[in-house]
Amino acid sequence: MVRQNKVFKPLCSVYQRLMGVVAVALILLPLGLVQAAEDNASVSFAGNYRIVDPESGEISPPILRISPYQKGEEENLTESQLKKRAWVAEDIETKEKVFFDRMDEKDNEVAAGLKAHGWECTVSSHLLLCGGKAGEKPFDGEDFISQTGWLLIVLHQGPVELIKCGAESCDEPSEQQTPNNDDNIL
Repeated sequence: MVRQNKVFKPLCSVYQRLMGVVAVALILLPLGLVQAAEDNASVSFAGNYRIVDPESGEISPPILRISPYQKGEEENLTESQLKKRAWVAEDIETKEKVFFDRMDEKDNEVAAGLKAHGWECTVSSHLLLCGGKAGEKPFDGEDFISQTGWLLIVLHQGPVELIKCGAESCDEPSEQQTPNNDDNIL
């Protein structure tokens, strides 16, 4: 009997510790899932947009259509390039296309600064397409405040406000100017 207690007590102690760890993990798991969901939240740029002239404030007719990138829209891309492709912006009138990539390591400084303010962006060779909260400053040290939550940033020139069209027509702005989740994760 004494021998059983010598074996049983340590096993019981290990079991109790293990159950304590499992209980704590089960309690904290929902918090981790919520944080992971927040970290994976991404912006859906898909839709038609109007552009606000930065000088006059005039709003253009629908001019820009943004859609998720589909494999095969370009030729001669490597697998690594294909993995980065995220969005296609097309001029509605001229059908000219600009391809946007997910931001990567070389864009970390810019991405971290924008993300700290709740903004997500995708990048081409000379443009950033960004979505965030309307009424927020996307950049540190700048006076610019986005009125719509959608920006097209022309490198070396500055931001241009975009107005995302509503589902029914472009005469009415989207009910939700603040970006939302989409299957095409940045």
